[in-house]
Amino acid sequence: MESYSSNNFDKNKKKLLKDKEFISQTKKAIHFAKLGNFFASEKIFKELISKAKYDHLTLHRLAGISLRIGKTAQYLYYLQETIKFKKDYGEAYAELGNYFKRVGQIKNALNYFQIAVKYAPDLYGVYINIGNLFSDLGRNEEALKNYKKALKIKNDFPSTLFNIGNILFNEKDFNGAEKYFLKALSFEKNHVKSKIGLISIYSETFNIKSLRNFKSFIKNVGIKNDDEITRLMTFFYLDSSPQKQYLRAQNFSKKVFGDIQKINKMPIKINKKKIRVGYISSNFNDHPVLKVMDSIFKGHDKTSFEIYAYYLFDQEDDNTKKVKKYFDSFKNIASLSNKEMIKIIRSDELDIAVDLMGYTNRNRAEIFNERIAPIQINYLGFPGTTCLPNMDFLIADKFVIPKKNMKFYSEKIIYMPNCFINSIKYQYSNSKESIKLNLPPKSIVLAAFHMSFKLSEEVVNSWITVLKQTENTYLWLKISNKIAKKNLISHFQSNNVDIKRILFAEKVDLYSEHISRYSKADIFLDTFNYNGHSTLVECIWSELPFITLAGESFASRVGASILYSLGLSELIAKSTDEYVEKVIFYTKNSHKLAIIKNQIRKQKKEGDFFNQKLFVNQLEEKYKSCIKSFKSP
Repeated sequence: MESYSSNNFDKNKKKLLKDKEFISQTKKAIHFAKLGNFFASEKIFKELISKAKYDHLTLHRLAGISLRIGKTAQYLYYLQETIKFKKDYGEAYAELGNYFKRVGQIKNALNYFQIAVKYAPDLYGVYINIGNLFSDLGRNEEALKNYKKALKIKNDFPSTLFNIGNILFNEKDFNGAEKYFLKALSFEKNHVKSKIGLISIYSETFNIKSLRNFKSFIKNVGIKNDDEITRLMTFFYLDSSPQKQYLRAQNFSKKVFGDIQKINKMPIKINKKKIRVGYISSNFNDHPVLKVMDSIFKGHDKTSFEIYAYYLFDQEDDNTKKVKKYFDSFKNIASLSNKEMIKIIRSDELDIAVDLMGYTNRNRAEIFNERIAPIQINYLGFPGTTCLPNMDFLIADKFVIPKKNMKFYSEKIIYMPNCFINSIKYQYSNSKESIKLNLPPKSIVLAAFHMSFKLSEEVVNSWITVLKQTENTYLWLKISNKIAKKNLISHFQSNNVDIKRILFAEKVDLYSEHISRYSKADIFLDTFNYNGHSTLVECIWSELPFITLAGESFASRVGASILYSLGLSELIAKSTDEYVEKVIFYTKNSHKLAIIKNQIRKQKKEGDFFNQKLFVNQLEEKYKSCIKSFKSP
């Protein structure tokens, strides 16, 4: 590579920049580049520089050509020289930011991006890049600030509007998010991400009138090869087709990650002394996933296993502090780039990496693409397939994924002997009597403590049918979302349901107080297409029977899996009508309900579902089987 110093450029040479030869040769080089003849373009630019006939644009253009022909070192060299030549040239700093972003050096990327907008404050794309980086780091306030700066420069860019809406949605500002999604669609009527954003909002807020407008869109989006799709979890509660969910995951994976090649060669040797298992999650905090996983982390056989945790969220709470002591190593890697994460995890020489996130919020699915362990497993947090070529296994059971549905999962299925989900031993509040519903004698309480997004129109209408066909029944909901609560009340009233029969659980300070609520209910009502998960485990531990409708997808068969493992298949419905019939039957037959409660009590004493030690042992045996079947290349 030719060397030169921009310090040799003097006033006399500046005159050469305006000569005809320089202009002619520059145009010629640009023309060659447009034609794809980058080597010819490179040659001309280098000749201009060798003759000192150049400016900062020449250097910048040569840097760009160098990148196109794969000369990365030369590319960086000429960018740096561009900055030496013109220190306030924002575009060059922006390019350096883009480069360091591509290679995963987030700190360097942010640094160069911020210098770029200092010198060139009209570069709206750079503000977007800064916003994206802050968003990836979970620094939403800083992300919003930069997105809004971009918006001031260019207010009709749908992606920016979507990004703002997406952050507001994650922060539960549904009205604000809706505003930005709608604005994005006003500039691009088929902006798919914004449509899915609106669907997510309307599901969270039980806005069924607005949701109906997307009926045909929901049915078809994401299942064609060229479809762009986001928020895969949204579609888990909109339908229960495993085939559609597979196609959506496949398209999502390709759109986000490109054509990922299967990595067969392991960068890590299998540890022969103890099996090293790493759990990757952003939910080592007050989250349902941790509640289910807690006893697993605690119960691992430390004579045979070393347990590692990699935390993808920078906020810790009392639950985080508690769970740390169960691990041989607990690392908070939330602020690191993907490249840095991969390096750290690989250095621990894991045998098995367990992804507890899938495509849920704050996931880092990208790191599994590069293979951080010889064996990679998808478990619990994401009830569906990832369609990642390097995700080897998915932990399930024969009920949530029947053998006929295996073809809709890219991962090999690890079938647990019983239910795939672990039971939990909860603590009741000492002040159970403080939970008073003040209902008439012989009242039947139907509880449904689900997240609001699971309350579809079909689900709520089935509950309305039950209320209309029974007497002395009350529906007890736990809705923290004020908009959803308002819309639900309106829906009940429009269907001639006495609002006095709808009870809303107040927010409680202690988790034990929430658990104690279950003792005040008679029957728990599961949702469909997306069943309860940890909620149903809470329910069963509290000896409260629940009725579920088994669909076809993983997420729609969790309730049935739990009941099947308990020997309570009579509580599993196969249709909405049968679901309603079963609820009505048990509200009118208290003696039958009492028999089921006795069965649950017996299972708590003797059954496998409540045997946490047995579950951990079975899981460890599955891990060992994976190791045994592993063949090092």
